[in-house]
Amino acid sequence: MYLTVEKALKLPALNQVEVIGGKQGLARVINSVSIMDHPDISWIKRGELLLTTGYVFKDDRNAQINLVRELSKRGSAGLAIKIKRFLSTIPPGMVEEANKYKFPLLEIPYETPLSDLLFSFTHELVNKEKVKNNGKGSFEIFHSLLNGEGRSSYFIPQLQEFGFNPDRPYILLLLNKTKEEGDSFFPIDRMLEKLNHTEKKDFKYWYIDFDGQLIILQGKGMVTDECLLLQAERIAVLLEGLISKDHPSSSISMGLSKVKKEIYKMKEGFIEAKKAIQLGSRVNPANINDYASLEVDDLINQIPKDAITQYVVSMIQPIIIYDRENEGELLKTLETYLSSRGKIEDTARALFVHRNTVKFRLSRIEDLLGVDLKSRDIAFKLQFSIKAAKLLDD
Repeated sequence: MYLTVEKALKLPALNQVEVIGGKQGLARVINSVSIMDHPDISWIKRGELLLTTGYVFKDDRNAQINLVRELSKRGSAGLAIKIKRFLSTIPPGMVEEANKYKFPLLEIPYETPLSDLLFSFTHELVNKEKVKNNGKGSFEIFHSLLNGEGRSSYFIPQLQEFGFNPDRPYILLLLNKTKEEGDSFFPIDRMLEKLNHTEKKDFKYWYIDFDGQLIILQGKGMVTDECLLLQAERIAVLLEGLISKDHPSSSISMGLSKVKKEIYKMKEGFIEAKKAIQLGSRVNPANINDYASLEVDDLINQIPKDAITQYVVSMIQPIIIYDRENEGELLKTLETYLSSRGKIEDTARALFVHRNTVKFRLSRIEDLLGVDLKSRDIAFKLQFSIKAAKLLDD
């Protein structure tokens, strides 16, 4: 279905092209091909393969090495250099860098015109796109919905052509790199194909490059909202594991929208998934967050900062000061106690301390705040204050 660098090298027009470096990256997917005639690569798109004579960097060793590194970080599919015009051979520094980043570095013979290669690639990519979409166009329909464009009813026939059922719920999973060292290219689409086989094909998915790597998930059959969310969370966890295994020096954060039932709410779902990542980084150390769990935090985040600060100070400042001056854990204990619905045993178990320690800390909290923790109203206000304090702690 996808044209990888490895598959492309088997095309008749490319049988003389050699892999000089980055052989471990031959599974990279080619989405487009361009001829490079300018040193500025800010225009490079994910999955783009560059063809060049090497003129723009022929006399600059640092530029040669930096080019390979930056192309890899941008998710380029590879770099193919035509030799014996401006470069007699591909510089060793570029080969070393390509191997380091698992970035395909190809050598084009002098006799092969770049225009012929460009034509062969373009022809193959067009054929692949036709096969992938059964000759019915691209995923632009999803981009339109995500941008909130047009009338939703107009899109229904086109969505059905892609296998998307407008009458069934769906959920959006957004992936965003939070750290990158070395190779930053994640072949999410192929990971999803693998999961779709191992997970007994219980879900449908549409992978889209939209302000990050976005996955639209829809369960097969009539699944409940709860089941769909659990399935999406499981897929997120499995993807995180695959990324961690193949790219141990990189990490990625993921955000899940709430379950959506109308196609015109796709833009709303994307915004929720994005907020889940942004808010999750502030209130939850986990790499995967869902908006449903952070919706209250989002509401708090919209209140003027001065008002929130004043409320936090009035409710829990004494124990914040106590913890700071005594290296205590009163605030953590209070948060755990409230999330455990006031159960001392569960609180002690979660904190790995004795129940008497929890009792002592709770008594100290009541004294410092002058409250009764058994009051539901007080419990709600304290939970609200703790959430707000996390959002203030930037």
